[in-house]
Amino acid sequence: MTSNISVKLGYTEDIMMAEVNLKEAYIKYLDILNSGREDDIKKAKYNLLFEASNFFEVVVNYVTLYKFGLKYDFGKSIISKGTKLYRIRCYEKDIDFSNPSQWKAPPHRPQNRANTKGQEALYLGSTETICLLEAHIKKGDVYALGIYEVAEDIEVGGYLSFDPNSELHNLAGMILNAFLIAPSRSQRNKELFSYLDSLYGVLSLDDFVDMNELKEKGGLQLSMKFGVLNQLDKYYNLTNQLCSILSKETPDGIRYSSCYLPFETVGIECSDHNVVLYREGISKIKLIEHKIKTNTQDFDYTDFLKIIMKC
Repeated sequence: MTSNISVKLGYTEDIMMAEVNLKEAYIKYLDILNSGREDDIKKAKYNLLFEASNFFEVVVNYVTLYKFGLKYDFGKSIISKGTKLYRIRCYEKDIDFSNPSQWKAPPHRPQNRANTKGQEALYLGSTETICLLEAHIKKGDVYALGIYEVAEDIEVGGYLSFDPNSELHNLAGMILNAFLIAPSRSQRNKELFSYLDSLYGVLSLDDFVDMNELKEKGGLQLSMKFGVLNQLDKYYNLTNQLCSILSKETPDGIRYSSCYLPFETVGIECSDHNVVLYREGISKIKLIEHKIKTNTQDFDYTDFLKIIMKC
């Protein structure tokens, strides 16, 4: 399949999404690398990433090129000492949530979005609100809230940095973050995917080629579309590779936006985001309290989802 879609990228040339030979394109990049001109090298580097016939292949190219030694810098950020982080668990009356061990990283360590099976990881949110959305806590539900404090500055990576001089960099970050945060099919997400499947129907890779749509709509729906396309077993295998690449530079952890509030994906600063901490990062936080609460909010994740779908 070859797409005839192109997009004007400011100071860059038109970028076509078409089938290519990545190995051949990489050899051409090496030739430009030897020229030593920084602007040409940077441009060629991102053009190489977009040697793809669809957005999914951009993700695959990113992983493949990393294995060839080609790295892309999407920035780092600091979670400062004294910052509060939050975690929500569904309330169960037979669990003693006052026991600090209940707020450690899950001991059985199953594979998840940002960790391989057996890898220690603690998933947190920057606000209680984002945790309510991620945990699908509805009005009237009882939940346990854990509140942590950062005891030492934590450095996290992600795909949320924007470069005013490189629109290709920004588009690549948008695609990678959208893939990373896409919802996965599970029993817990049954209601979510009932809505998404009715909205999108069956999606194929041909539905992920329109760069103009990506720019005009800001990619706010892209994570949901990736979710409809993806299958859980294959999906986490690839998101694990994305996070492995990021954690090489920031072993403390990774920051990523929520698919329910994906505004940072398109460069809009948002105080509500997700964080996953690995062993190094976990050692830099402390649990300060927990609360048993009942959700009194009139909104839930489905309300935010429908707003995003209208964008």
